[in-house]
Order: sequence, then C-alpha cells, then structure tokens
Amino acid sequence: MVPNSHRHFLPLDGNTELEAQAFETLLATALRGVIAELFFTEAGLLIGYINAGQASNIEDIVDSSAELTLKPGALRYGRHAITQSDWGRPPTVSLDLEFHHTTLSVYFKLVFEATSVGVAIDGIDFRAHCTSHEESLALLRAALEDSRAPT
Repeated sequence: MVPNSHRHFLPLDGNTELEAQAFETLLATALRGVIAELFFTEAGLLIGYINAGQASNIEDIVDSSAELTLKPGALRYGRHAITQSDWGRPPTVSLDLEFHHTTLSVYFKLVFEATSVGVAIDGIDFRAHCTSHEESLALLRAALEDSRAPT
C-alpha cells in the first residue's frame, strides 16, 4: 500500500471541462469493448437487478463484460447503480464503476441513455503526485494499455 502522503487524488469537477473531457474520452475509448458488451445486456434484466439491489448479479455482468478486453480485476462494479424512467420515455441506467491499476484508480459512472452511452469520471486517485495535466493523462494512458487482456 502506498502511503497517503505519496498519493494524489484528482477530482475532475475542479478541472476545466476540456481537461475533464480528455480523461473521459481516453477512458471511454479504452473501454469501448466493455461498453459494447454492457450495452448488449438485456436492459430489463439489468434494471431489475438494480431495482432489487442485487449487486452480486450486476458485478457478474460487469466482470463478464470486461473479461475479453481487460485483465481480471481491472474493472469493478462500484456497488452503486440507479435507474431513472419517466412515463413514455426510455429509461436511463447509471452504473458506478472503478478502474484499478497499480499506479492509479479511476472512479466513474457509465450512463446508458436511449441513444447514447456516456462516461463521467468522478475522480482519479494517482499513487504518485502528478505535476501536469499531460503527465496525468500519460499515466492514465499507460495504465489502460497495461490493463489490456492478452490477445
């Protein structure tokens, strides 16, 4: 475990929108295969698990969606999900997910809407202090590359 004095948590709500978008785009691109697998999960089944509080089933869905593209344990269900629905409109599903690597952890939401899927990063916990936006992006890029499943 790295001592807290050597860690750096980067909340993305304090960054400019363009800086935050760079991290989210990088993460979304790297997780494209996982997102596609989750997208093809039966929406009614996932909504049922969320509404029933069946976290272990949601965790299994996330794990199986990641197994072809990421090393085991790299992506985890963050134990929180919500559904929102209005009469006559398709539901919105939001899953809290966590990407873990030895150099950092990313806490984010994956949001499924009727015609789109979005990634919203809550924050990144770097194990070492980053001195610039570019250095932070490079560390995330390297962690995502290193976490790819062998082909």
